[in-house]
Amino acid sequence: MPRKSRQKKESHKKHSDEEWEQAWNKPEAIGMQKKQLLLNNINDRIDNRRRGKKRLLFIALSAAAAILVAVFIKIPGNKQHITAATWQELASADSSKKIQLEDGSVVWLAPYSSLKVYCDFLKQRSTVLSKGTAFFNVAKNAQHPFTIDINRQRITVIGTAFTIRKLDTVDLQLTVKEGRVALKNPGGNQLLTAGQQIITAQAITGHVQTINPASADWWLQQQIRLKNISLKELLDRIETYYQVKLTQGDINSKIKVTLTWDMNLSLKENLTVLNTLTGYNIH
Repeated sequence: MPRKSRQKKESHKKHSDEEWEQAWNKPEAIGMQKKQLLLNNINDRIDNRRRGKKRLLFIALSAAAAILVAVFIKIPGNKQHITAATWQELASADSSKKIQLEDGSVVWLAPYSSLKVYCDFLKQRSTVLSKGTAFFNVAKNAQHPFTIDINRQRITVIGTAFTIRKLDTVDLQLTVKEGRVALKNPGGNQLLTAGQQIITAQAITGHVQTINPASADWWLQQQIRLKNISLKELLDRIETYYQVKLTQGDINSKIKVTLTWDMNLSLKENLTVLNTLTGYNIH
């Protein structure tokens, strides 16, 4: 092979290698036309260097993968690519937690509850109730409806206040304090107003009950005074609210107690007060 031709080939090879290195390190910096050219000659490069250029083969394959991923991400209208960074997960421990959202809405998570919030929340007011109970006080915005997905159901509002409780992997309980709330599930659409509550069954909306609107956020009080409540009813409420199964031992569940439940304290601290009052060891 003539010396000039060999030098030209080596120069072309070096330049091409540099392009593959760039594709590997910064695929987003390469234009679409350049990406296409690199993808078109990848088979030729692999065939020509299969036996003696393992490093080049690795770079070529890796760069091609990086380019394809970069192209895939940037395709307009492609909604299938969802990364973990799309959602921010917020959770509470053994006491309630207040969350202030970017649009002015406020969410209170009951103990051991979790909520996912869409990262670009001001453009798309989307949330997902992953676990537990949450009270929403939604700021009004007619241009951007507020949605909460839970199981296979969706709640849509413009501005209102309500509580959602995730009952299991299928069903939910929805209690409206004020305004109107639209629930969509496999059974159809249901519009609820203040003072109404529903419990779904197999993701189908059941009978609409009329309740006291204040029951939607009773647990947001600082302290709750319970008078002559049976121990069984009290423990049922505790297990429902905190999503726990208490160890009760040998107790008289029919006895009635009067006590103040402090919502600012942890479950353990409140149970200490209850055990001091009854002489039991409930935990």
